[in-house]
Amino acid sequence: MVAKDHRQQKPPADHPFLAFVNTVDDDGKSRNQNLFSSGAELVALLAEAGMDVPKSPPGEAQLRSVLAFREAAYAVLSARAARRAPPREESLDLETALKSALADSSFDFATTGLRLSTGPLGGLQDHLALQLFDLTTSEDFTRLSECRRCTRLFIDRGRGRGRRWCDMARCGNRAKAESFRARKRALKPA
Repeated sequence: MVAKDHRQQKPPADHPFLAFVNTVDDDGKSRNQNLFSSGAELVALLAEAGMDVPKSPPGEAQLRSVLAFREAAYAVLSARAARRAPPREESLDLETALKSALADSSFDFATTGLRLSTGPLGGLQDHLALQLFDLTTSEDFTRLSECRRCTRLFIDRGRGRGRRWCDMARCGNRAKAESFRARKRALKPA
């Protein structure tokens, strides 16, 4: 995947795991450009989004594994947002990652409920898997949606018919401008 230099752009998210899934920079449905160019930049983006991340960034091989995990998660969550059955292979990949992270995690019985944290050897993928577990077991998971213009996922907390875009400034304005131009062209005499 190609990385773009967008250090000032943050992935929009309603949950830290969605910040990870949304670390792509595309204006369509291609998912071929990252918002980061190194493991250290990815860790910084995730920390900024509120995720508990390991102190050392992933190496090159680990980063490839993390990106494969991201795309498997996107495939499953995108299907969930569209109310379709998730792809089997990607679902199994996520299940394996979740089982591994949960088996090695530490449990803390806090007053607010059970808190999970990665074990002493947990890398970035374990942190991400625990965030995926948190997202999928939260009430917000039923409100998962995908932007109509790009691949960004978000939690739709709105009332009414539902939000259609990840962000009004990013995709909503473009969609409305395209619709306006199409209506103008349709009204022009031939």
